[in-house]
Parts: sequence; C-alpha cells; structure tokens
Amino acid sequence: MSVERMIKDLAADLGADLCGIAPVERFRDAPAGFRPNDIFPQTKSIVALAKRFPEGPFHATSPILYSATNDVILQEVARLAILLCSEIEARTEARAVPAPSEPYEYWDAENREGRGLLSLKHAARLAGLGVITANSLLTNDRFGNRLCLGAVLLDIELEGDRLADYHFDCDACHRCVDSCPAGA
Repeated sequence: MSVERMIKDLAADLGADLCGIAPVERFRDAPAGFRPNDIFPQTKSIVALAKRFPEGPFHATSPILYSATNDVILQEVARLAILLCSEIEARTEARAVPAPSEPYEYWDAENREGRGLLSLKHAARLAGLGVITANSLLTNDRFGNRLCLGAVLLDIELEGDRLADYHFDCDACHRCVDSCPAGA
C-alpha cells in the first residue's frame, strides 16, 4: 500500500469525509507569510481534510443550533488533524504538523476578519477536494460548500491528487446567496 493511500485510509478511519494531497510547489503563488513553508519550513506535502456539515441545523429556526454544531465540527476537524499527525509519525519517517483553522494569528481589523496560518480553502482546492466558487467558498461536487476544513503539513514528498475539474454555474444558480442564514 502506498503512503498516500495509507494516509487517506487513516483520515477516513478518523472521521474525515474528504482527504486529498498537494505537493508544496502548488502553493508558490500564496501570499508571503501564509505559505506552508512559512509555518513549517521543511514542508514538502500538504494533506487537506474536510468534514461535512450536517444539513439539519440549516433548517432549524434557532441560529444557536448552527453555532453549536459548527463549534463541535471545528473541534472535531482539529482533533482529526492532530490524531492524523500522530498516526503518520508512528507509521512513517515523516514529521507532521497540524494546520488548524483557529485560533487566528492574523486579524484584519478593517475588514473584521481573521486569517489562519494557512488558507485551508486554498489548500483543499490545491489538494483536489473542490473548487472555489463565486461565493469565495470551497465547493465540492458531493457535499457542496458546507465543509469544515483542516490540513496537515508533512516533510516527505507525496504524489498530489488531481485538481477538481468541475465547475458550478454560480451566475445562474444563486441558491447559496438566497439561502445564506447570515444574509452574506
């Protein structure tokens, strides 16, 4: 079994709904300070993970249910990434570093938004998990854009997955705009 297959199987066993791999070269156009090698200089490969968000909370009348579900899934993805790091290190010669979505190290006060150490939606796109659509979210052909993302940085070279080659006609659809609970 290849190391790539072993990692994807481990990720699935730990609870990931999606897992893909990208070589670090795919990140050469990322902004300085937000590249995988800025976090872990020895990075050669990135494993992107996704856990789907259940449909139900979007149909509830209280926003508390969405918030509570989101908090749990964010923690679950962080836990999954850390456990995957431990398993990879136990089974290979690699060093593995988790790249969580929170807490933020960079805060853009003017736009009132935080930025993680690594753009997880770009990492997921570069690992073949989906495409970035007009709403600026990573969108997968199976799960849509209701995904929580995580990543693991590795100091070993792995074969990257193919980039997603599908697209969505956002100009014709507008479903995400019309149904956004925050009115974004």
